Amino acid sequence: MEKEPALTLHCVRKNGRREETKLSLATLTEAREVAQRILRLGGSLYEEVDICTENGAIETVHNADHATLPEVLLIEDNAGDALLVGQALVDSPAPVHLHIARDGEQALQILREPDYKPDLVILDLNIPKLSGYAVLASYPLRKTTPVVVFSASQNESDVDRAYSLGAREFVRKPMDLDEYKTAVSGMVQKWTNPNNTATLAL
Repeated sequence: MEKEPALTLHCVRKNGRREETKLSLATLTEAREVAQRILRLGGSLYEEVDICTENGAIETVHNADHATLPEVLLIEDNAGDALLVGQALVDSPAPVHLHIARDGEQALQILREPDYKPDLVILDLNIPKLSGYAVLASYPLRKTTPVVVFSASQNESDVDRAYSLGAREFVRKPMDLDEYKTAVSGMVQKWTNPNNTATLAL
């Protein structure tokens, strides 16, 4: 039986730098799926991914749809939660472009970039450097860009405070994995749907 050629991914960053990753995948179809996932979850880091085989063939997967996809900013310091949100969005029927901030200061730095206007902000309250409350209170576009608090807190005072600072919705993080993914997919579909008038300024 003929041995499958080895596959290598060359992830091309915005600055032109290449990151090489060798794969143990058996088929080009699997490699394409991995490349698409890298482009969707890699924030705005990558322009394209080249799939290379041992025989010299190259197939390029472009980040061409990035500009047309809804932009979602996840503000979450827990790597496990960030991974779960990313997986939920990969499996979601409505594709989005996900950008992740790991703390409150980084989140505000991203949100204050003049060319960055997310369609949805998913905000954890318990984050380093600046709390989720501080980010929410300091974000000037929260009246036009929906901010959904996604928190493990069971405290009703946290819910009331989040709404008083301009959050559009407060979603508690489910413990069940499937329920977690359903919650993420639901909030993204609800708030990035252009036909949803609830996303308009209150």
